[in-house]
Amino acid sequence: MILFGLVLPEPELLMEPWLREVDKTLGDEEIVEAVMTVMRRRWRHSARRGRAGTPAEVVLRMLALKHLRDWSYDELEREVTGSLVYRRFCRIDAGKVPDAKTMVRLGQVVDGSTLRQLLHRLVIVAASAGVTKGKKMRVDTTVVEAPIHHPTDSGLCEDVIRVLSRAMRRLTQTGVKLSFKLRNVRRSVSHRMREIAQGLRRRGERAKRAIRKPYRRLLRITGRLVRQAERAAEQTRLHLRTMRGRHRCRVGKLVTTIVAATKHGRQVIRQTRARVLGAQTRTPGKIVSIFEPWAQIIRKGKLHRPTEFGVVVKVQEAEGGIVTDIAVDDARADALLLVPAVEYHQRIFGRVPRTVATDRGFFSGRGERRLIDMGVKRPVLPRPGHRTRDRIAHERQRWFKRGRAWRAGGEARISHLKNTFGMRRSRYRGRTGVHRCIGWAAIANNLVAIGRYRAERPSP
Repeated sequence: MILFGLVLPEPELLMEPWLREVDKTLGDEEIVEAVMTVMRRRWRHSARRGRAGTPAEVVLRMLALKHLRDWSYDELEREVTGSLVYRRFCRIDAGKVPDAKTMVRLGQVVDGSTLRQLLHRLVIVAASAGVTKGKKMRVDTTVVEAPIHHPTDSGLCEDVIRVLSRAMRRLTQTGVKLSFKLRNVRRSVSHRMREIAQGLRRRGERAKRAIRKPYRRLLRITGRLVRQAERAAEQTRLHLRTMRGRHRCRVGKLVTTIVAATKHGRQVIRQTRARVLGAQTRTPGKIVSIFEPWAQIIRKGKLHRPTEFGVVVKVQEAEGGIVTDIAVDDARADALLLVPAVEYHQRIFGRVPRTVATDRGFFSGRGERRLIDMGVKRPVLPRPGHRTRDRIAHERQRWFKRGRAWRAGGEARISHLKNTFGMRRSRYRGRTGVHRCIGWAAIANNLVAIGRYRAERPSP
């Protein structure tokens, strides 16, 4: 290659050995076809009409590179634009690099179900390449944090006020006339937030007494704004049928935003009044964010992080560092995941694993017997609580200790997924964004594992 009069080596020769193997792996026809299929379903006539879009192969490789390097979309655009190696890897060469906004939209098209197909295909590729044989399996759960700030009662009230005020102000800017005067409560809210912060500087009962009055005022402002927003939504719905075109679409979106925010606002008022004024910590339907209401309050018993806000995710792994399955655990009961995980492993590899290793949270007598009936020769399931002498002798066997030591490597795998591939905190909004976050983290992990295995053991 000649650039500015200089003779440069081919970009493939400048790639890291494992990245060169990842480049070959992403050329798999089934992987490219899965992305192409979902892109054809983006719009009704995407496959037949309109201008030429970004090729599916380019989309796949750019999104894979983004998660391999744990970049943002802006970093992805900048790095690919200025690198001959990344241009060749993404099959762009001298062409135009898709900008960050385009990649945001295309990244949303490749949803969680498509990522599961890609992950399943990569597991098959890893098995055929000899990276893993499916003889061992370990499974564990972890928490993926939601993209929210630390929740406080006053902060939730402030969020409700800010969202409703902004939505109603934009509603009036579109020409909708409201039957009440929209007041600017920003200064009042700021005063109440400052009073609450000053009251919390005190200790014990003095702090609780100091924040009751400003919280009552903040709840009064929030409640008045929620009622006004409900009236505004009702009034706007009556005139929505007479609107046409983009104006109706814009007003309809604002009404949808107001309805959702008022629903969450009512819940925030209930739980704030119950906790601060009624000293009740348990409230039905409690939410920690009006932007991500699906986020759960999770306590895993960690000293450095006793409470986390997000979802519980199951990570299933075979030997060779290959993540075979990753999914959100809505039940939050580890013992219920064990047998389905082994059955899924059997469907992929055609046989049950010889060794199944988990932590104590996955143990159940019924599950252990079920694994033995399925043909698992070495179920490494430590029993929690009281253990009989026979159980202690069983867990002191050499194969059990080795399996337990191998299971500890699952913690390192989860740490690798979080710190290297961005699974610690979801960067994408919504519950669907969590599925995209964990799916790409598992895919990136498997691509690196396959690439390094092939780079260390070149084919003859």
